[in-house]
Amino acid sequence: MKKKAVIFDMDGLMFDTQCIYDKAFDEIAMKLFRFEMSREMHLALMGRSGQDMIDTAARYLPEGADAEAFIHRTFDLVAELVKTELRARPGLDTILTYLSDKGYPIGLASGSDRKIVNSNLESAGIGHYFAATLCGDEVILGKPHPEGYIKAAAMIGYRPEDCYVLEDSPNGILAAYRAGCAPIMVPNDVEPDQAMRDMCAGIYDSLSDVAAAMESGEL
Repeated sequence: MKKKAVIFDMDGLMFDTQCIYDKAFDEIAMKLFRFEMSREMHLALMGRSGQDMIDTAARYLPEGADAEAFIHRTFDLVAELVKTELRARPGLDTILTYLSDKGYPIGLASGSDRKIVNSNLESAGIGHYFAATLCGDEVILGKPHPEGYIKAAAMIGYRPEDCYVLEDSPNGILAAYRAGCAPIMVPNDVEPDQAMRDMCAGIYDSLSDVAAAMESGEL
């Protein structure tokens, strides 16, 4: 059934920031602990936020490592890197313009801190499209917990079941599905497995393709 509102993830979905996060994680892990992160650790952290991200990092870091300091230092470095390295994913302007023209309320639920979200939206000149934004430092439980998407839906005045969620990561898809939203995946760094496909209302190569699917009635 066609939904009434749309909630966006940010990192990896709107902007090609996963490579920035990976770069920052690697640099801070090496600087603080002389520790080389594995691909498994990068994937485990993808899409998470808040205390959940800290707890996840602690499971992989060397014993006794300060996981909270690791995450905070990484976010500080990301905030610096995005000033010069931020790149929008293909179709972002297309889908935001389409949704705005069609009158869809648009929300954002990101795992990034408020300072990073505000900086990214300002740099891209797209903050005016969003009726509400919710950030990783404003929730207790990060993705894959559904808290963020439940709250974001309420902030734009809709029930979760009335909302599409656009996501790129498995943790984000799971969070949206658990919230009762209809997840739409635009894969970036991770291709969907069968479990992800079963949860999604659709999987598309680009944000422009999502807009086309909505216009055609496929979504």
